[in-house]
Amino acid sequence: MKKTLLFMAVAALMFSCTGNNGEKSAAPQNEQASVQTYEEGTILPIAVINYDTLMANYDLALEANEALIKKQEDVRLDLNQRMRQLENEAADFQNKLENNAFLSRERAESEQRRLLQKNQDLQSLQEQKALEIQEEQQRTGERLRDSLNSVLSTINKDGKYHLIMTTNSFNENVLFAAPQYDITMEVVEMLNERYNKK
Repeated sequence: MKKTLLFMAVAALMFSCTGNNGEKSAAPQNEQASVQTYEEGTILPIAVINYDTLMANYDLALEANEALIKKQEDVRLDLNQRMRQLENEAADFQNKLENNAFLSRERAESEQRRLLQKNQDLQSLQEQKALEIQEEQQRTGERLRDSLNSVLSTINKDGKYHLIMTTNSFNENVLFAAPQYDITMEVVEMLNERYNKK
């Protein structure tokens, strides 16, 4: 990804540095390339949103994250209790087996099959709960994206921005953005206002 962006930046720089020198334009003649120049000190029509700051201040994101953490904790508690119960039953089975407490071999095998089935059921339940949490994360992510897209449409209703980028602590694509391009808190305020009206 970094190499692709670097390549694109170098290609764009090379393209902008090489003049036409009387050569024909690469763009079709019926399409006019729209090139705008900006005076020094002019703010370009771009904006940057810090995703980490957005998620740390957006009420819906905070509440959804808290609900998801609670659900994960509840699932983990339930699964741990079931696992402990199964471990106790397995230890009891082993103890009975070692002390020849089963009246018949069939009875011991039946108990062993029951414990193996219970273990498989527990593993299936664990996978099911993990899938449910993953689906809930996806639904929450979609809801957050829809809200963000709606607010960005409102903010850019007048076409003020030609490009709105996002950055976060793990994103190395935007290495620097001057503070005047950061619209994060404006977006957060609008998101919270819309969310708290509901």
